[in-house]
Amino acid sequence: MSARLDRARSAIAERDGELGAFVHVADDPGDADSGTDLGRVGDGLLAGEVVAVKDNIAVAGAPWACGSASRRDLPRTHGDAEVVTRLRRAGAHVVGTTNLDEFAMGASTESSAWGPTRNPWDPRRTAGGSSGGSGAAVAAYDVLALGTDTGGSIREPAAFCGVVGVAPSPGTVPTDGVVDFAPSLDRVGPMGPDVARTAALHEAIAGASVPGGPRVLAAAAEAGARGDLTGWRLARVAPMSGERNDPGVLAAFDAAVAALEDRGAEVEEVTVPRFGDLLDVYLAVTSVEALPVLAEHEGRGLGDEALSRLEVGRRLAGTAEHAEALRLRGLITADAREVLERCRLMISPTVPLVAPLLGRAGMDDPLARPRTDWWTVEANLAGLAAMSLPIGRSDGLPVGLQLMAAPGDDAALYRVGAALEGALAGSS
Repeated sequence: MSARLDRARSAIAERDGELGAFVHVADDPGDADSGTDLGRVGDGLLAGEVVAVKDNIAVAGAPWACGSASRRDLPRTHGDAEVVTRLRRAGAHVVGTTNLDEFAMGASTESSAWGPTRNPWDPRRTAGGSSGGSGAAVAAYDVLALGTDTGGSIREPAAFCGVVGVAPSPGTVPTDGVVDFAPSLDRVGPMGPDVARTAALHEAIAGASVPGGPRVLAAAAEAGARGDLTGWRLARVAPMSGERNDPGVLAAFDAAVAALEDRGAEVEEVTVPRFGDLLDVYLAVTSVEALPVLAEHEGRGLGDEALSRLEVGRRLAGTAEHAEALRLRGLITADAREVLERCRLMISPTVPLVAPLLGRAGMDDPLARPRTDWWTVEANLAGLAAMSLPIGRSDGLPVGLQLMAAPGDDAALYRVGAALEGALAGSS
């Protein structure tokens, strides 16, 4: 057992009864029920790293429940998802699986059949959703984690837990062995304590599928060597970066923008039509795409939120309302790409508030248009790569900044993200 794995397992045993980040932890590094040596350390990109995996991604020997009572007692006959196979090849320890909202549909993990995950910064508060277990695991145990992101489900927990989270460019990370939510929006992506370790995880799971070959780790390293951002034009997106954010969130964001400018970046304010007001479009698109997986599990113990989503999807399928949502999705995709032809990245706060208290009305309901989703659904609908990274605190709780890039330009996220991380560390 490596020292890093030993420390992580000890910390999980000590604290996860309170936090509920994990739904399954391997009994030991060899975990006999998996048929796989979970503790195997190779000489690959992730040698010695400990990785937690969201429970809608198949891990041999672990439950594959997707946070749902409808799957909790399924036999564990599945093998590894392709991304998990890539983790093992890269030398990582797969320590266990993490909590999520039922079928990844929610913003707080409160719809999980396993119960909610609590925020390591304040256990009265949510760790975010739907990848809340992964975000909490990274923050509490210094591990890496995989999540999935359909409308912000990696980036929101990353912001609330003070870690880095990335929704990679569509199609660049395989989703084989991942239970669908809305396939045209779903991404598997990395979460980590800092930009460099997140980049290593991203590169391991994307491999040669990243356009132009793996470049994200090199981009992060280049920023570490050269923090200068001269020549980088960034678009500050209105109204996503304005007064609809809580004052403390906006103050941290403004300070981060100033740090980018100090490093030489040119930041201009832009308005992307409809950005910041897309929850109804997102709801229509995802509810119809979610029909196959929800219908398959109907009558087997679906929770109230998943049943509500199923009803909405059936009501919208084939209607003019759904067709209009698809039309608008096409328009916002074109509008975003036009901005990204002039500016390398778009920036905003990741979410407009800090982690809310658990039990807040609507947080467990994916149909309630939660405020946490305001600024994140845009990247999925428009097919953009996106990153959240921590930029400070408001009322003692983490605040995240979001970077959005044209598809295939994931390396730009890491180049600017690492430069900003270095600038903020130097100013603290």
